[in-house]
Amino acid sequence: MKFSKKLLSICIIVLTILGFIYYFISHPSSLSAIKNLSIINIGFILFLYFLALISLILILKFSVELCGIKIKRIENIQLTIWSNIANFFGPLQSGPGIRGLYLKKKYSLSLKKFLYVSLLYYGFIALISFIFIGLGSFAWYYGLLLILLSLAVIYFGFNFLTKRIKPQDRPKLALSIIIKLFVMTLIQLLITSIIYFVELKIVNKSIGFNQALVYCGVANLALFVSITPGAIGFRESFLLFSQKLHHISSSNVISASLIDRSVYIVFLLILIAVASFMHIGKNLKNIK
Repeated sequence: MKFSKKLLSICIIVLTILGFIYYFISHPSSLSAIKNLSIINIGFILFLYFLALISLILILKFSVELCGIKIKRIENIQLTIWSNIANFFGPLQSGPGIRGLYLKKKYSLSLKKFLYVSLLYYGFIALISFIFIGLGSFAWYYGLLLILLSLAVIYFGFNFLTKRIKPQDRPKLALSIIIKLFVMTLIQLLITSIIYFVELKIVNKSIGFNQALVYCGVANLALFVSITPGAIGFRESFLLFSQKLHHISSSNVISASLIDRSVYIVFLLILIAVASFMHIGKNLKNIK
């Protein structure tokens, strides 16, 4: 089963790369927009990705606090960097698994307990993504209604988790920490939306931030069905099939996606260099 998923993942990545190559050969004019990418643009996008990394560090901090654990700052930074690298280059979406296994070995944290907290975080991602889609696609009062409905789901979901989880697997569901986790998730996704907005602006100056919000919301939802590193192929498909929501042309989606993939690989290479300098892999494996 695992082998078939890995094989399917590789096939999708290869087909996506071939699709990119075919598209740019068939539409050479799409490459002209990428020529507008400057060192300043690349530097700014990388800066935003580092801000997103800081938000992930804080998200992990609040997540383990819900499990009753205090993780050291340097340990948190190393674990977040390593899991981000593994999440892209490792098999499937392996980042959360690496975090869970490390916390189990180092702090004897139940994988079920960490899974519940992770589901809460991913639930926030889904809710905020729908809010982004609602705010960007519909009138403001529909967006407000969607926010209120989302808050209701969070409230009832909180009560559901509190009552249904077995005591031994139950996280420390402190409402104050849950609010911090939600706010930090919102900040993370806002930073992501700004990254997409910058990339889309490079391709097409007329694209507005409301379109970038929808674009971000749709791209985030692709992560929930992806079996490829970084949702390669899945994210692009979601964005192409949802054009009636964000009203961004196929050529702009493909060009912006190529920019994002290219800059993100540079970002990951920087993280790999940092991980090598700090001996992060060795430090995390030699756990007592």
